[in-house]
Amino acid sequence: MTKTNWQEHLDKAITILLSKLKISITNKLLFYEALTHKSFLYFHPDYPYGYNERLEFLGDAILEFVVSEYLFKKYPNFKEGQLTLIRASLINREKLLEIAEKLELEKLILKGPNIDEKGLKKVLSDAVEALIGALYLNSGLEFVKKFIEDFLLQYVDEIVEKGLYKDPKSLLQEIFQDRFKTLPKYTVLKEEGPSHQKKFIVGLFLEDKLISVGEGSNKQEAETQAAAKALKKIQLK
Repeated sequence: MTKTNWQEHLDKAITILLSKLKISITNKLLFYEALTHKSFLYFHPDYPYGYNERLEFLGDAILEFVVSEYLFKKYPNFKEGQLTLIRASLINREKLLEIAEKLELEKLILKGPNIDEKGLKKVLSDAVEALIGALYLNSGLEFVKKFIEDFLLQYVDEIVEKGLYKDPKSLLQEIFQDRFKTLPKYTVLKEEGPSHQKKFIVGLFLEDKLISVGEGSNKQEAETQAAAKALKKIQLK
């Protein structure tokens, strides 16, 4: 792709994207970056714009904040663990890919030609977060809240009513298998108290790295707490 071609592609992509979102832009460079994956620069070292990792970082934080605030206000009687699981059911790769498909990001984003199917899923889900970052900087928090409400929060009632959010251990196992090609390992670090009133302290490990620690009156309870804590640390992408 020549300089003229990629510039034409970007300008056309922005026109298409913004017509879908019905907004005007104040800084095209934000959207040039949001629609550029770093793999594209390997093949086009003269490319003058940045790639979308910084915007992805920002968008990821904004997405988690907006969803967390919404759930906190909507379900005042839900415990932290429940809110964490519902949020995880909304902020995950599958849901982000649904947004990418609706916005046709696969056609719009600039990326290298050597990305396989699995890599493409990550590229597209990351691009959604980068787009959220760009939209925030361009149009402000209220617009981004509306965007997230339209594309994600509409599923909240169904997830809660049907109990579609998973228990922490099952969800974490899926994440570990997908991202790290391994399973979480639970190890009892300590047992305290008399036999009739035991307290178990369990460590959750990724290979040899301690990720979190949970406590409970039995091993299952301690493992579940450790998994819930780990979900906070491991962002779903």
